[in-house]
Amino acid sequence: MSDSEILVRHARSSDSADIKALLDRSWRTHWAPHLDMGAWARYEAARPVEAYVDVYLGAMMVAERGGVVVGMYHLDDGMLHAIHVDSWAIGTGVGTVMMKEAERAGARRLDVRAFNARARAFYASRGWVEIDEHEDTEMGTPVRSIIMERL
Repeated sequence: MSDSEILVRHARSSDSADIKALLDRSWRTHWAPHLDMGAWARYEAARPVEAYVDVYLGAMMVAERGGVVVGMYHLDDGMLHAIHVDSWAIGTGVGTVMMKEAERAGARRLDVRAFNARARAFYASRGWVEIDEHEDTEMGTPVRSIIMERL
C-alpha cells in the first residue's frame, strides 16, 4: 500500500472511541505480555486509555486509511508522548507516515519501553539515538524506559 493512501490529520471528537479502542489493542498486544497479572488487573480496573484520550484528544493526530483510524500520535513541544499503529496495520507503512509527520512537526524526543525491541529498532532506523534510560512503571509494574532523541 502506498503512503498516499494514509491521511494524517488532527483528531476529532468523533475519533475518540476509535482512538481508545486502538490504544487498548496496542496495550494488550505490545505491553501486557511483558507485565505481571497484577498489572493486567490494574489496567482493567483503571482503563487509563479512557482518561488519556479524554484529556489529550485535542493534541492528538490520527492516521486514517480508507476512512478508518489506523494510528495515532501525541506530540507536545518536541516530545512524542505516544505513537501507536493499530496491531493489524503494523508493517503497512502507517508508522513511517506518522513518524515523518511527527518529525516534520518537530518531534525530537521520546520514551520507549526497553522491552519494545521492535519500536526501538524502528526509531533507530529513522536516525533516533538512545541517549539514556530510567526506571519506570507500567500499571504498577517496574519497567525500564529508554529515552531517544532525533539528532
